[in-house]
Amino acid sequence: MHSFLLSTTPYMLLLPPLLLVLIFQPLSFYHPATNYLPAGPTPLLFALLAQFHAAIPHIYKYRIATTSSSSTSNSSPAPFHNLDLVLTSKTLTYLPAAQLALAQLPTSLLTAAVGWVVGYAWRSELLPGARWRIPDVLWGGGKLGQGRDRRRMEGLRRRMEGEVAEARGSAVGGEGGGEARRRTLGRQILDQFRGAL
Repeated sequence: MHSFLLSTTPYMLLLPPLLLVLIFQPLSFYHPATNYLPAGPTPLLFALLAQFHAAIPHIYKYRIATTSSSSTSNSSPAPFHNLDLVLTSKTLTYLPAAQLALAQLPTSLLTAAVGWVVGYAWRSELLPGARWRIPDVLWGGGKLGQGRDRRRMEGLRRRMEGEVAEARGSAVGGEGGGEARRRTLGRQILDQFRGAL
């Protein structure tokens, strides 16, 4: 997340004003509607929404079906037309975003489009630095030397050394080593939690 923010923030901060001043204002003959940018992190929200759209699948689909009849002047029965609207579980996430994009046209749509394009460009690794990742230690997410994490890693290390020693012993020992390889499911589960307690 921090890598995403660090590598996309320059684009999201600089592109909307530059596009507005260099392209949209001259094309609109400096119309007053293109004289401002909406405040807030709209490009950031739409860049994150592009990640949400690409990475998270919808859980379910549902259909809103309506029927409407067209009345005619003759005595024949009126034909019914089905108007089906297929929505997904992600629709309610997109609706406030669409409202935000359409709130102060045309500039709010500009900032939303810049955010969406930057988000997809980062996901497609088209931006310089998109492959870079900030290590957890630098931003404080993975503080080395903390007591709980250190004990947990030490337990994992001891368990791995024990399994390596058992595997070596079973390869050398012959008869007695088969028992270490064939553990029941209950024994495997107990071995998993033994290091955590």
